[in-house]
Amino acid sequence: MEFKEANMVLKRTILVSLFSFLFSFQVLANPQNIEEARVFIDKFQELSHKYDKKLTEMYSENAKIIRIVEHKNGKTEEITLPAKAYKKMLKFIRFLAKIRGYKNYYKYLKYESEDENIRITGIRETNSGYTAPISILIGKNSEGNLKILEEKTATKSKFLIKQVLKRAK
Repeated sequence: MEFKEANMVLKRTILVSLFSFLFSFQVLANPQNIEEARVFIDKFQELSHKYDKKLTEMYSENAKIIRIVEHKNGKTEEITLPAKAYKKMLKFIRFLAKIRGYKNYYKYLKYESEDENIRITGIRETNSGYTAPISILIGKNSEGNLKILEEKTATKSKFLIKQVLKRAK
């Protein structure tokens, strides 16, 4: 009789573990959230390629904008930009980007749940061939709209960063 009871306990433990694992996987990889994130990034890239000022509306008011500046001597410097100044600068810089035909393409994107948000990682490639890793964290605001909460990528150009920091003072 003890063997049967031990066997039942083991079976229950395995079933509970299996259901817990499957439930946690479902929460971590919610296909609806991932699909929403894909649509969001497609819209982000589309607005960017059209040099549309609505691009700035995709960022939350408190977005954390991080740039890793790659210096010519090989050293890197991580700079966090104020969201308000960054968004204001994007509205201005889009005209220069349009004149130069500057575009970013987002490739090899992976979407992963991070708490209630989605982390998107991949490669940002400019039309001039420069590539850098990118990480974008998106989440819903109080109205239920997706917004960029954090954007982190590398750059060789300090022009935009200097302009943003100058206007933030």
